[in-house]
Amino acid sequence: MSSENVDLTRSAYDAFGRGDLQAVGATLDENVEWWTSDSLPLGGLVRGRDAVLQNFAQIPEYWDKFEVVPDEYIDAGEWVVVRGTQRATAKNGRSIEGPYAHLFKIKDGKTVRGEFYADTAKAAEALQA
Repeated sequence: MSSENVDLTRSAYDAFGRGDLQAVGATLDENVEWWTSDSLPLGGLVRGRDAVLQNFAQIPEYWDKFEVVPDEYIDAGEWVVVRGTQRATAKNGRSIEGPYAHLFKIKDGKTVRGEFYADTAKAAEALQA
C-alpha cells in the first residue's frame, strides 16, 4: 500500500507544480489537516480540503514565484516524506532557496495530514518590505 502512497504524493506534487489545484484537491481527504509554521502568512493549522485549497490559492498574493521541487520521496508506511528544494521570490523581489521536508499522512488513498518544514525565518525575512 505504501508505494501507492508515494504515487499519490507524487501526483499531488505534479499537480501543484502545474498550478492545478483541482487535481491537488482530488488527493486530499475532505477533513485534511495542513500545517505550516504560524510565523508565516498563511501558516498555522488549516483544516478541511476547501480551506487548504483556498490557502494554496493565496500563495501568489505573497510570492511572485513559489516552487517546491522534490528530490526524494521516502516511503514510511502510512507516511510519505518528501525532501526537496524550495525556491521563492517575494513580491518585493527578495528570493529564497533552501531545503525542505514535507510529511504526508495517507489513509484510504487520500492525504489526511500534511506538514511542511523549511527555513521559516529566511522566508519571513524575504517577505518583509
